Amino acid sequence: MSRKESILKTAVSLFAQRGFSATPTSSIAKEAGVAEGLIFHYFRTKEDILLQVLKDMIETYLAGSKPLVEKCSTGLEAVKSLIDFHFQFSIDNSEALLVLLRDLPNSFLQEGGLSNEAIKHGLNGVIGLLEQSISRGKEDGTIKAEIPPRETAFLLHGMLSGVSRLQLLEPIQVPDLKDQVIDFCYRSIAKNSR
Repeated sequence: MSRKESILKTAVSLFAQRGFSATPTSSIAKEAGVAEGLIFHYFRTKEDILLQVLKDMIETYLAGSKPLVEKCSTGLEAVKSLIDFHFQFSIDNSEALLVLLRDLPNSFLQEGGLSNEAIKHGLNGVIGLLEQSISRGKEDGTIKAEIPPRETAFLLHGMLSGVSRLQLLEPIQVPDLKDQVIDFCYRSIAKNSR
């Protein structure tokens, strides 16, 4: 692991435990075993660390989900694979997702900023994969003909994002909802729902 990767991993862990605002770069440096100045060699500001985490998460998500869609024999199977992937990704990256969901500043969402462009790229990628899978399912007969692909992709993404938020941010224990989400989607979009 490179020093930059070590700094990022340490920062995510500390941000998840303490919160972004409550974690000084001196703590990140101490925990990572590097000089604080090295952090600023790789990142101009602490916010740039958060931006890198965001970009890495987007790229990892898209890189992991694209091949799944290509391997599936039907559109409906591709939608299920994307849902499965989302839940596993949320488990595998729970600390980073917690940090992004809880601590991402509103300034990152402002139009024209680098983070806004990264978020749009990620959202367009995820929505695009879902939309492509739904369209494919309509063509291969596994998804109902009347389902609008783009709107349904947004609905599915919203449901998946909402469940992830519930599981990471709620003060109560939220059950594993993956099977229920898959069942709901099948009943909603499958041509021959079970």
